[in-house]
Amino acid sequence: MSKREPRKRAHDSTNEAAAPGGNDSEPPQQQIMPIINKRYMVEKFIINTVKKVVAVIIHIDFRKPPQEVRTNNYKSIENHEQGAKELMYYVHYEELDRRNDEWITLDKILVNEVVVEPVIKVPTKAPVEDLHKEIVVGPPVIKPSGALTRSQRRTLEEYSHLKTDLNDLDATTARLEREHEERTKVKNIPQITIGAHEILAWYYSPFPPDCENLDIYMCEYCLLYTPHHERFKQHIDTCKVRQPPGNEIYRKDHLSVYEVDGSGQKLYCQCLCLLSKLFMDHKTLYFDVDDFMFYVLCETDEHGAHIVGYFSREVESANNLACIMVFPPFQKKGYGKLLIQFSYELSRREGYIGMPEKPLSDLGKVSYRSYWWWRLMKLFHIHQGHTVTATFLSNESGIAVDDIVSTLITMRMCRQYKEPEFIPGEWYVRIHRKIVDHCVMCGYGKPPRLLLDRTKVRWAPAQTRPEFERQQQRTAAAMTSRRASKSQNVTPLVTPLATPPIEQKPEDTYTPSPLTDHHVATDAPDHISLPLN
Repeated sequence: MSKREPRKRAHDSTNEAAAPGGNDSEPPQQQIMPIINKRYMVEKFIINTVKKVVAVIIHIDFRKPPQEVRTNNYKSIENHEQGAKELMYYVHYEELDRRNDEWITLDKILVNEVVVEPVIKVPTKAPVEDLHKEIVVGPPVIKPSGALTRSQRRTLEEYSHLKTDLNDLDATTARLEREHEERTKVKNIPQITIGAHEILAWYYSPFPPDCENLDIYMCEYCLLYTPHHERFKQHIDTCKVRQPPGNEIYRKDHLSVYEVDGSGQKLYCQCLCLLSKLFMDHKTLYFDVDDFMFYVLCETDEHGAHIVGYFSREVESANNLACIMVFPPFQKKGYGKLLIQFSYELSRREGYIGMPEKPLSDLGKVSYRSYWWWRLMKLFHIHQGHTVTATFLSNESGIAVDDIVSTLITMRMCRQYKEPEFIPGEWYVRIHRKIVDHCVMCGYGKPPRLLLDRTKVRWAPAQTRPEFERQQQRTAAAMTSRRASKSQNVTPLVTPLATPPIEQKPEDTYTPSPLTDHHVATDAPDHISLPLN
């Protein structure tokens, strides 16, 4: 009687002869599991095609797949918490920005494919003539291939979103940068719905723990939010707010700008900061909004004022802008440069030369560089053939000297002189016709898509900066020049302490309808009273 041969599987190759010991088939191979902080080849869907890219495993956790996280009501959220979870991996793609980090499943990680180790090249100093050739043609032509000189790297950092190396920073800044990346490396909100737009989150934002890993629904008028879709629909039907809680200080066509005081509208401004943090990597202002003014840009129609972006600035600060944000659905429409023009118009009316708060984000830096070149090129055409100081350009354009120097130094248009006929420490700009023509050829100085109409700005400061500084100087001089009287030469008597009056806070005029108990993070200030259901 012949021995029965074992049945073969289509995907398995076994020997026809039985293995010793009575086992007819080989034991299954153990699957290799990915490891944190290790590089792997990953399949990513990019522009209707699946590509293989190199990614680093950042975090591993059991969680629901992204398509099952998005829910429509609070009952499904409870079912989501109780349902089965799957082992997922949070990856960072090496060739992409952090805003593209995402959770993926194990089947997208190609564990067995070999990943080529990055080649570390020793930087070498380029010849002077080669450096001149590469820099003169302008930033759009420079490509980050091979070792870069300091001038080339500075140009790429300014115009091509090249990330600053931590080794180039001082010890304290580098430590803070590493702590920030460690604390915010994993996104906690997958998607946010505001108005008619569903927007995927880019970065981490400190929303309450009850909102983590869930989609957020936010009212575009009062900015109250909730992870419950049904509760959000009820709020939309009852909310009577149709514009930001502030004064409208600019209106032209379908655009309006509202000035919102952070000390009077804390809840609205805190929600605005949480919203903007989803699309901004470096932002530290979340809840301490008392010393800031917010200028909200809206598109208006018959339904109300729909928020598209904003900028904030600190009261009595040398900076005319602290944070600027245009939300993703409204980018590349000229709104960013319009807000920049508005910030400089406010500082001009206050009588001082302002500058944005540093450091700038990658997108903010590009917008500011473009605006500065536009303002400076207008002056270059007027003063062509002359050598002027950076201080003169600053007074004419309203741009700070440091920003002018950082803009022009990439094209080697400004320098300092040690000769006695020049002012020590002053930067001089030589406006040669060939240099101006070359800048025009490289695309510098293009006017913004939207120009600010100064006649439509209905805003004036209660006191200009020069008047405020003179008042401070007079007060300080009066205090120092005052002579002591006889009663001040001896120890004064103890004055009995009076009972301080109870400070009564004015009623807030901004009373949005109650939405949810999740509309402010848990670490918000305790003195804010919140509407609850």
